[in-house]
Amino acid sequence: MNIRHADILERARRNGKVTVDGLAAAFDVTLQTIRRDLSDLAAQGRLERVHGGAVLPSGLTNIGYDQRRRLNDDAKARIGLACAAQIENGSSLFIGIGTTCEAVARALVHHEGLLVMTNNLNAAPILSSNPSCRVLVTGGNLRAADAGLVGAQTAASVRQFKFDIAVIGCSAMDLRGDLFDYDLDEVIVSQTVIENSAATVLAADTSKFTRKAPARVASLADISMFVTDQTIDKFAPLASANRTILC
Repeated sequence: MNIRHADILERARRNGKVTVDGLAAAFDVTLQTIRRDLSDLAAQGRLERVHGGAVLPSGLTNIGYDQRRRLNDDAKARIGLACAAQIENGSSLFIGIGTTCEAVARALVHHEGLLVMTNNLNAAPILSSNPSCRVLVTGGNLRAADAGLVGAQTAASVRQFKFDIAVIGCSAMDLRGDLFDYDLDEVIVSQTVIENSAATVLAADTSKFTRKAPARVASLADISMFVTDQTIDKFAPLASANRTILC
């Protein structure tokens, strides 16, 4: 790690976030040089890229929802389209919490005859803009950080249905193929969704491969399909065990 990389990490630890413009001015280098530095540090798992800069990765708390929405937004849009292509008109489905699941909702606006339940209050108005889509919102505790509904009441809402397909996300994955999240109340809901769906799609971009979260959701063995944006060599043997779509 070079001296500038070490200084960037120290600034991130001190301030919680660094910006491309601020670092370029501080080091008197080009924006392109800083973007390359941040990409290198992100590849090492030392930082996470967000729009305009980077933040420290955390194993205990998630980064802000607006920052996550801009993180790998092009990849998430592609994942959303790829997931939507697997969903037939007239299906019943569940869409979970998270910015990638929100991208799936956007990609479903032209589907017909859908019955969708969601605990994602960011996805609900997107889905309801489709007049051919019936939208059900679960009950549960509202998590202000990301407008997600979680907890036992949410899980109880899910148990009333058997979905043709469910789309869920996760906050982190490890090389054993285990999926993780930060909130146990969300984990309970995701596990219930898997149990009550004929097929479950995991929609996750490759930034999840380098992150850590404490609460285990499930294994890739429990998932019917994995939609992501690129392969990671060390992860390829696990991905090959499932139906994996790269986009």
